[in-house]
Amino acid sequence: MVKRIMLWMSLLAGVYACNSGRQKPDVSAFSASVTTQRFDQSFFALDTNQLVPGLNQLQQQYPGFLQNYLSSMLGINPGDPQALAAITAFLRSYQPVYEVAKGVANQHLPQLEKDMVEMLRYLQHYVPGYKPDSPFVITTFISPMDAYEPFAIGDYGDVRTQNGVGIALQLHLGEQAQVYDEGKRAGVFFDYQTRRFTPATMLVNATKNLIEDAFPYKPESLTLLEDMVEKGKRMALLQRLLPDVADSLQLGYTGKQVKGCEANEALIWNFFMKNDLLYSKDPLINQGYLKDGPKTQELGEGAPGYIALFVGRQIVNAYLAKFPDTKFPDLMKMPARQLFEQAGYKP
Repeated sequence: MVKRIMLWMSLLAGVYACNSGRQKPDVSAFSASVTTQRFDQSFFALDTNQLVPGLNQLQQQYPGFLQNYLSSMLGINPGDPQALAAITAFLRSYQPVYEVAKGVANQHLPQLEKDMVEMLRYLQHYVPGYKPDSPFVITTFISPMDAYEPFAIGDYGDVRTQNGVGIALQLHLGEQAQVYDEGKRAGVFFDYQTRRFTPATMLVNATKNLIEDAFPYKPESLTLLEDMVEKGKRMALLQRLLPDVADSLQLGYTGKQVKGCEANEALIWNFFMKNDLLYSKDPLINQGYLKDGPKTQELGEGAPGYIALFVGRQIVNAYLAKFPDTKFPDLMKMPARQLFEQAGYKP
C-alpha cells in the first residue's frame, strides 16, 4: 500500500518561470518562415444554402486539411447522406464560439507567428538536421469542445498538420470565457483544464506537437521510472525550445504548484523511493502520476496532477548537467534506465 504524505507547498501566486538562468544559444544562423491561414474564417463564412460549392472551394483552398478536419475533428464522413446537415448544425451551434475566437485570433496570432519563428530556430539548433516546413503554416480552426485528448506530455486539442500546426481556437479563448461554463457543468472539462485554455498555450501546445512528431512516444511495457524519464526527455527539450516561457505554462501547473515542486523536490523523490514505485508496471498505480488531474492524491492537496512531467524533467536535466554535449537525437534514443543510472539524480 502506498503511504501518502502531505507536502508543504510554497504558495506564490501567478505564472512562474525558472528558465531565466539558462544561457540561450545563438540561433541567428538558422532561419524559418511562418505564415497563418485562417481556416476558421473560411469555414464559418460558408453559405449553408450553398454548402456543396462552398466545400468544393474550401477543398481547393485547403487541400491537405479539409478532409481530415471533417472526418477526424468533426466526426463527419463527407460521403454520408447526413453530412451536409451535420455540417450545418455545427456551423450554427458553434457560431457564438467563433465570434469570441475571432477577437482572440486577431489579437494574438501576429505575436504567435514571431514566437514560432524563434522556436523553430531553437529546434534546428537542438535537433541537428531538423528542417521545418517552408513556409511553416499555422492553421486556425474550431472543433467540438470535447476534442481534447491526452498526448505524451500534455492534454490539448491542437494538432500537427502536413505543413505546420493546427490551433484549435475554441480551447484558447481565456479561462474566464463564458463559453466554457456549459462544458464544465456537463463535466466535459474542469477548472484545472480551463485555466490552460488561454492564448499563451498556443505556442506551448504547438511546440509539444512538433516534439512528439519528431520523437514519437511509445509507452508500452515501461516501468514508472522509464515512463517518467521518457516524458522528461521531451519536457527538457521543450524547456530549451521555449526559454522565455513560464514553467507553469510548459508543465501545465499553477505558479504555486511549480514553486511547491521545487521546494519539495527531495521529498517528492523520497516518496517514490520509499514506496518502491520506480519499477512498478501496474497501470492502476502508475496512472496516478502519469495522468493529468487537479492534484496528485498521494502527495497532498498542493501537489499538481501529472507529477511525472516535473520529476522526469528533473532527472533528464541532471543527466544533461553532467553530459552537456549530449545531442537531443542521441538523448531520445538512450534507454531510460541507462539515462537514469548515469544521471546520478539525488535532489
